[in-house]
Amino acid sequence: TSFALALGQILARERAVLYLNLEEYSGFEELMGKGFDHNLSDLLYYVRQGNQNLVIKMNGMIQTVNNLDFIPPVQAPADIRCTVWEDWERLLTEIAVHSSYEVLVLDIGNGIDETFRLLEQCKRIYMPVLNDVMSACKIAQFENLLRIWDFPQVLGNIVRVHPPFHVGLGTSENYVEQLVWSELGDYVRELLRKDNA
Repeated sequence: TSFALALGQILARERAVLYLNLEEYSGFEELMGKGFDHNLSDLLYYVRQGNQNLVIKMNGMIQTVNNLDFIPPVQAPADIRCTVWEDWERLLTEIAVHSSYEVLVLDIGNGIDETFRLLEQCKRIYMPVLNDVMSACKIAQFENLLRIWDFPQVLGNIVRVHPPFHVGLGTSENYVEQLVWSELGDYVRELLRKDNA
């Protein structure tokens, strides 16, 4: 999440970026120090209802931090787990086709239905990894499954990243903004520079 938030804020300095946290437990209300009137659960409800004004509904939920727009994440894990692939697909298509966003940063957890199909929609997949034996085994299993289930495009779009561990960024109310100027922010800027070279 810290990597995705740093990435989103850095990209948002020059482009219209929307950040969607698709984790079951995001901790966002605690991180931001406030509750939100509407969140991704509400938007997913509108998707399931076939609402024709989805982007208009979404725009009413948008929050902003340091130029980065986001929809507050779900509070109940079941809202992620119980959303079928077709609903995710409709939501992402509506955002891509009918909103003004140029970049969509997805922070994906384990609870998404059809994770590989979701990843297949992504142009670039940044996968933070650790350099330990257990992490290497998990990544090998994940990549083997992508091969077995025939998702070569996903494999080709994965960029393994080794972000620095960051501590001491102050209180949670300033944490998100401080990510941009942390060692992690420097790492993300360098990664983007290499990607665009």
